[in-house]
Amino acid sequence: MVASKRLGFEPIEVVTSDDILRVAPDCVLVTHEYSPKLTPFPTIGLNWSPPAFFADDPVRQRAVLSLDGHMCGSQKIAEWLRDFVTGQGKRPVLHDTLMLPSTPDCGPAGSLPHQLAIMYAGTHWDGSRHGAIFRGLEGRTPLHLYGAPEAWQDRGESYRGAIPFDGTSVVETIRSAGIALCLHKSVHREANCPSMRLFEAAAAGALIITDDFEFPRQWFRDSVLYVDAELPPPMVTEQILDHVTWLNRNRDAANRLAARSNELFRRSLTLESMLSTLPEFVERVRGVRGMVPVSKPRPTVEYIIRVGSRPAHVVECALESLAQQTYPSLAVTLMKFHPVPGLDEVIERYRARFEWVREIIVANNGNRATSWWAGLRAVRADLFGFLDDDDTLFPNHVSSIVDMLEKKPELGLVYTGLIRIEDEPGHYISAPQFNGPDGRVIEERRELFALERETFAAFTPVRNVIGHNAWVCRRACLDEEVLVDPQIPWAEDVFFLAMMADRTRFGFTAAATACWHWRSTSKDNWTLSHPPEDYENSYARWRGKLQHMAYPAHNGIGPPVRWYDVDEALARDSS
Repeated sequence: MVASKRLGFEPIEVVTSDDILRVAPDCVLVTHEYSPKLTPFPTIGLNWSPPAFFADDPVRQRAVLSLDGHMCGSQKIAEWLRDFVTGQGKRPVLHDTLMLPSTPDCGPAGSLPHQLAIMYAGTHWDGSRHGAIFRGLEGRTPLHLYGAPEAWQDRGESYRGAIPFDGTSVVETIRSAGIALCLHKSVHREANCPSMRLFEAAAAGALIITDDFEFPRQWFRDSVLYVDAELPPPMVTEQILDHVTWLNRNRDAANRLAARSNELFRRSLTLESMLSTLPEFVERVRGVRGMVPVSKPRPTVEYIIRVGSRPAHVVECALESLAQQTYPSLAVTLMKFHPVPGLDEVIERYRARFEWVREIIVANNGNRATSWWAGLRAVRADLFGFLDDDDTLFPNHVSSIVDMLEKKPELGLVYTGLIRIEDEPGHYISAPQFNGPDGRVIEERRELFALERETFAAFTPVRNVIGHNAWVCRRACLDEEVLVDPQIPWAEDVFFLAMMADRTRFGFTAAATACWHWRSTSKDNWTLSHPPEDYENSYARWRGKLQHMAYPAHNGIGPPVRWYDVDEALARDSS
């Protein structure tokens, strides 16, 4: 907060997507790789955790992939992100400089305290080799340990309690002790991404004792004291004690070391320095991700919207999401199977935005598939998509799809990922990171529902990852067979996709820009909400009519067997 305000930014802490929507920010900064992009705003990942923590976790992989851009804590993190995002067919947008959990500039270093003590703050100390180091230091040098009580049980007078997360208390605590012990897990050293304690210690003007790896050697050089973390814990303990003895005997040199590390930190490693180029990076992200309005002529994309079962204000939300597209050339064809009071007034408010707005009356026979195929036969533009009257799109949805269609003319249909939104009150998403010890309900209404490439290995109405409103298709793919209504009252969108898969290659943007509005109470727009006997009959007809279709193999390079083995690294720490 402090660093952002110094730069003229207005930082606002948020928890849920509704919080973000209320703020309507210029960008969203994501501090944990569990959190996906769920809103239309440019969303930047602050990736400073070792890839070993998330590289082989499908949940975190999807979340990382959903983000618009990344600011990285080391070259090794950036390398993994670039490879992973590129491998999904998405252009990576990475910041050129470091982004680490640093701390604001706290001014020049002062004199060290008369009585030096080692300060260390952390959790789960006895679950790693660091526990043996602290046991070895106990009683042999002044030691101040901080953290949750359960993490430091039986440490006696060395344990000093928890430190408030207020942005200043940790730095002041380090300053009063004079020496900061900054130890890292092996995965952090291998990924060359230090903990925030290193920066807090330098900001405090304290003496730093840290394990020896590339980052402190590059940025702090000889202004900090090193220990060899690969040695057995008793030997590391002796190295620390030797450093403390030397510091107490050479107070002038100790003050010079602390001042030098503080100077190097203030020169290039403050949080202000790392955030200073954020506005320029956000603009680059917006340009790459199609969030900037397009002015050059582009082919018209026609959207088919089926209306008749929902009120005019619901249809208005769908039209508004089309009107807000950064893509300029859009047209709308409304397939009306039942009158909607007030719809004419809504249409007139948006008519000027679109190349055309057509209204076509179709049979009201209780079968929404009838209006789907009537819509296909009515398409006039070279590119088209479907948007249900209760669903919406992010503003860069069409632009990101058409960009891929223009770059890859061999593709006949391109789709995006899908975000599910709970529309009815009292229903919230259950996510892995929400299961905290307090048992609180996180009132999050959005989730990353689908962000995978469809392989067609088991493509059915209940096993597919392509949303009904997530794609744009070329009209050239609509041959005479496709335009014949199969008269199936169920999963008509998936039936259509199956026919397209038999005819053309699909492309995937690897971004989630389509929104599926879901209602957990009424369940009025879910495939499996049909009565079981209707579902079984329709499913049999669905499969029966498609037996002659041949899905594309879409064979590609398989993913690596594993990126990293975090368990192996943690076991090495504990040995």
